[in-house]
Amino acid sequence: MSFFKSASIVLYFTVLMSGVAIANPGVQVTVQVFDADGAPISHAGVRHPEEKDIHKVNVETGAWTASVLYLPQGDELVFAKKMELEFEVSAAGYKNALVKYKVRKRKNILRVVLEDNEALADGESSYEDPIVAFGRDKPLDIGK
Repeated sequence: MSFFKSASIVLYFTVLMSGVAIANPGVQVTVQVFDADGAPISHAGVRHPEEKDIHKVNVETGAWTASVLYLPQGDELVFAKKMELEFEVSAAGYKNALVKYKVRKRKNILRVVLEDNEALADGESSYEDPIVAFGRDKPLDIGK
């Protein structure tokens, strides 16, 4: 009976310790995205340069929080104290920002303010007309 008791104790502590290791993978870092007026930008995205996925911010708060990133090669980038992180923050209608942040033990909140794209003086769009990709330079007359 002592064998089963000692085996159950070892199994209990093994499960308990593995649960602790899984529950705390890294230090949480929060990126908050705001416009020049201090309002959260609901459609912003945050991306690490080594990662190809863009992480959308919360629509109401303009914030994104993570403690680990999954890189394309299958590696994990676990945020740790004193690690320097780099993020690309972007949103439609705003200039992109490249920010660097050194992770602390706690309260890792990175506040990013994006600048509004400057509109042209005459009110025109800064984008050129799109190229017609179908080999036509005139629209079809349908129904006329």
